[in-house]
Amino acid sequence: MAQNGNIKTNIFQKLEKFGDLFIINILFIITSIPIFTIGAATTAMYAFTTKLVKDQEGPVWKSYWSAFKKNFKPATKVWLVILVILAAMYVEYVLSFSMGGLGYALILGLMALEAVFLSFTLPMLFPMVARYENTTGNYIKNSFLICIANLGSWFYMFFIWVLPIALYASNNKILYYTWVLWLLILIGVLAYASSMVVNRLYDKMENKDGSETETEEADDGEKLPMGRITKHLIDTSKINADEGDTEHDDARE
Repeated sequence: MAQNGNIKTNIFQKLEKFGDLFIINILFIITSIPIFTIGAATTAMYAFTTKLVKDQEGPVWKSYWSAFKKNFKPATKVWLVILVILAAMYVEYVLSFSMGGLGYALILGLMALEAVFLSFTLPMLFPMVARYENTTGNYIKNSFLICIANLGSWFYMFFIWVLPIALYASNNKILYYTWVLWLLILIGVLAYASSMVVNRLYDKMENKDGSETETEEADDGEKLPMGRITKHLIDTSKINADEGDTEHDDARE
């Protein structure tokens, strides 16, 4: 009887998580409609799903809206930088049709570099904004460096989001038959799967010194200082993450 009760409890908990992911998916879609709010919406979604993975989530709407408001400014700044890069890539793509020879090769090379940079920055970027306190430039830089220094985690994150895109590119009918699922739950499911990777990586980096200190955010939503992980990033990757920062920036990290 006790075993049956445990099974029923586990099933109920899983159904409850799917319900939370459904609500998060809808909230993300609605709050992303203005386009410029996509950064804040993505950050708020990760703020919730990273806690959902650890069964530390609160009420969905309250948690999401609180994270959305709290992270709106830093997440929007980061998102605007990404938009500028994407806009530049589009302009370069258009210009490439009117160029030939060396100019064409240079444009393609620049676009390739920008694509690689985004590929190694975006997977960890918004989960980082949701979890840590930092400046716009340091968010982008440290996200790139962490992906470079942790290629295994980067690959999983990249694979989770790129595989569906590759499937749709190979067969447009897949999108035709599944677009409703994207509107209802698939984005939330992918964010949840990504959060499993993110939590494991960040917890490992924060506890690399052997400390048993709790790694989650405080109950009041306070974010952690970026130095909790960048100090290990610098030590392990031998990449200079921030020699030029002022003492103020170091304190924020």
